[in-house]
Amino acid sequence: MKTQKVYIRTLTPELIPCTVNVKVLRTWCYKKANMPVTHRHFEMIVVDEKGGKIHVIVKNGLLMFLDKYFKEDMVVLISNFNVVPNNTGYKYTKHPYRITFDGFETACQSTTFDSGFNKIGFEVTKFSDIISLNLDTELPVDIQGEVFSWELALRDYEVYGCITKILSLKLKDTL
Repeated sequence: MKTQKVYIRTLTPELIPCTVNVKVLRTWCYKKANMPVTHRHFEMIVVDEKGGKIHVIVKNGLLMFLDKYFKEDMVVLISNFNVVPNNTGYKYTKHPYRITFDGFETACQSTTFDSGFNKIGFEVTKFSDIISLNLDTELPVDIQGEVFSWELALRDYEVYGCITKILSLKLKDTL
């Protein structure tokens, strides 16, 4: 069955089933502390041809089937996914929804991505806005600066019950 192609900014649960042509910007694996590897999942931020971004979660069992399509900078046509509210404690995009892959999704490499926006997907936040908290504190920020010192060791850091690593950097404003 052929589904309608939509852009991320218009994506809602009511539009399902649909297809979206996206570029993978960032990827990471997530596993809660003290949980077996089988309880991990794969996450990413994708962007469409009009610059709309959305957070995507792929459950562990599907990763082995979809992994070859979800590499950073790849352009992928995705279909048959679920759209759910983006109501978690930490949001990765401004979009009110996120995409989940739960079992019947499809993905294939796309050969076209006609875009006139910032193709690397960064939206640099000024240091002055960060210092003054003149930003949406529920979203991560992209910072451009010069690293002039860092700690030599990674430290354990707990985020929402998950242990991760942190490397402290000192940046100098270059904008």
